[in-house]
Amino acid sequence: MLERRSDYFDFLRKFSAKLNLAEVRVVGHYLIDTPSPSENLPMPAVLLAGHRVMVAIKWDFGAASRRLREWTLSIRRQSPYCGPTFGLFDATLDLRGARVDGLMPNWVFGPYGENQAEFSCEVEDEWDVMTLLSLVNHEPEAPPPSDGRIKSNERHARD
Repeated sequence: MLERRSDYFDFLRKFSAKLNLAEVRVVGHYLIDTPSPSENLPMPAVLLAGHRVMVAIKWDFGAASRRLREWTLSIRRQSPYCGPTFGLFDATLDLRGARVDGLMPNWVFGPYGENQAEFSCEVEDEWDVMTLLSLVNHEPEAPPPSDGRIKSNERHARD
C-alpha cells in the first residue's frame, strides 16, 4: 500500500511509463485530512493521457477513516470500454452530485453504467487503479468476421 505523498508521485510516474501514457499533468488540487496526527495536506489531482485514453486520478489516503474507497478516477476514452470490470467499482455510482475536490468541474463524469466512454468511479487501492487503467487503456481488436472468412490483409500475412 502507498504510504506517503512521494509514493503517490512515484506510482503515477511508473504507471504512466508502463502504459505508455505520455502526458502527465496536474489538473487540480485538494486537501487531505490525514489520520492522527491530523493535518491538512495539499495534494494534486493528476491527469494521465495517452493516444486513446485520459484518466484523471485523485488519491485520498485520509478517506480510509471515512469510507472504503481511497481512489477516484475519471476516465475519458475515444470509444466505449465494454470489457470486463471485475467488480472493481460500482457502475451505478454517480459522482456528479458529490463534492470531488481536485477533479471538479471538468473531470467529474456520470457513472459507467450511463456512459462507458466517459465515467467517474471510486476504487479501493492502487492495485485496483492499476488493473482498471490497464483495462481501459487496452483497445481490443475488432472481432473476426462471423462467417469465419479471413480478411484480405490477414490472408497475405499468412502467405
